[in-house]
Amino acid sequence: MSHGLSNRIVYGGLHYGARWLPLPVLKAISTVGNSIAVAALRSTRRAMADNFERARIASDGDADRFARRVFFEYGRATIDVWRLRSEAFTPRITTFEEDAKVLAGRRLSGRGFLLVTGHVGNWEMGAVTLRRHGLTPAVVGQPELDPTVQEMRLDLRHRLGVESIDIGTSMATAFKVRSAVDNGRAVALLVDRAYPEDQVLVPFFGRPTPFLRSPALLARFCGCEVLAGFFLRNPDGSYRNVWGRPIAADPALSPEEDALRILSRVAADLEAVVRANPTQWFNFYRYWGDGEGSSAVPGLRNFPYT
Repeated sequence: MSHGLSNRIVYGGLHYGARWLPLPVLKAISTVGNSIAVAALRSTRRAMADNFERARIASDGDADRFARRVFFEYGRATIDVWRLRSEAFTPRITTFEEDAKVLAGRRLSGRGFLLVTGHVGNWEMGAVTLRRHGLTPAVVGQPELDPTVQEMRLDLRHRLGVESIDIGTSMATAFKVRSAVDNGRAVALLVDRAYPEDQVLVPFFGRPTPFLRSPALLARFCGCEVLAGFFLRNPDGSYRNVWGRPIAADPALSPEEDALRILSRVAADLEAVVRANPTQWFNFYRYWGDGEGSSAVPGLRNFPYT
């Protein structure tokens, strides 16, 4: 975003600091750093408070209080992400048995599925969940603009056992996704920030909001289900997972009608999770812009918490 914090210096500090510094020191650094951010990034904080007000989650002083708390939740989740280097450093997941039931039903004939999520919670913990249940995740996204940051991202994903599918031409990406699904992968996409050429308007907090259309088109192309999943941090540092109901493409509908149907369901699942966990909604900008719909953000990177 415009504050310019998604750079190799910040990412490098996270990447190497989380590897070598003890947790109490990391927590202290996060608290101090985010206290400075809360004080210095006033326009960012105001934009975040505006999101809470427009979503009718909070108003006036409560919205600003939520915005402040998001910074510190972000810091805690970021520490958790960059410490994911071995089992000893992996947070406990409290919903393991429930997750097993949900994921077991997605392994149809050995094929995979599309796992969609949004900018709430710690989506990198989704990879941990999938690996613990014997699934290999593959993440669809654009490479970072900074090659050093891209290398650090790939290093983290390699440690997590995550495959990366970089977005190229639409058909090339679609064939890569279908191959991954055919090989039993859980292919993950963040869907709540859309590109002008790849969007469908769906109801989200009572506002028409562009979500990515790709998951619906890929579900038709790959013949697989779409499953919404959200990975949320508990106050004690453990994690719990929340799942939507799986949904398959409907060949009787047109692609546009089907995209509206599928992404409306996903948006409703995401909205319910955000309402229940507002301070883990990581949008550090005015999500709906100055108008009624969300501003599509071309080129916005999805890692770790842009």
